[in-house]
Amino acid sequence: MKNLNFKLPLVSLVLILSVVMFSCKKKKTAPTITLNGSSSIALCLGTEYVEAGASATDAYGDPVDVIITGAVNTAQVGTYTVEYTATDKNDNVATEQVTVNVDICVSSMLADYTVSHDCQIDLSVTQIDLVSDNQSVIAGPTENEFVIDGFNAFVNQVPGIINGAAVTIPSNTYTVSIPLVGGIDITIFGSGTINEIGTEMAITYTYDAGLAGSGTCLATYTKQ
Repeated sequence: MKNLNFKLPLVSLVLILSVVMFSCKKKKTAPTITLNGSSSIALCLGTEYVEAGASATDAYGDPVDVIITGAVNTAQVGTYTVEYTATDKNDNVATEQVTVNVDICVSSMLADYTVSHDCQIDLSVTQIDLVSDNQSVIAGPTENEFVIDGFNAFVNQVPGIINGAAVTIPSNTYTVSIPLVGGIDITIFGSGTINEIGTEMAITYTYDAGLAGSGTCLATYTKQ
């Protein structure tokens, strides 16, 4: 019985120490933050960013306020960070981040444009504009394809492709009928970029009209 009386206080002491240590560990445990949405978000330029928010609990399961910092400017291409911070009653701090990538999509381009350019061919008897002064961009068949409408007086529509801010106009060949000259085949293609706020597109065109001339020219598209 004496041995039993000696062991009981020892067991009690071990239990008490375990409880104390467990309680101390909880006091030093940072809150847990749960994001209400994804930690990585992709948005098209000009679309709305909707803040999904987050929730947090401390080591005891009690709710903790979450402070959100950081801003997302969907009117400008870029990578933005939104940070979520939770501090419990024991001053333990936890943070989580959401990365928002704003990029140019076809939907960002859809508009009417005024086009300034030096894209002409001088045939002595007349001058041909290779691109029109007023054009429109409309949606193409896939999410990365668009169509330039009203491209010039001889071909109404040409396709285009975007990859981020990069623009590619595949090769197009059309025939221009000129009085006293006859038919001239013109091949034209281009590449360029869109500015970070999506209001201007600069495309360098390369053209070949055979004996009538060949070269490059710059067309700057300004969104109306």
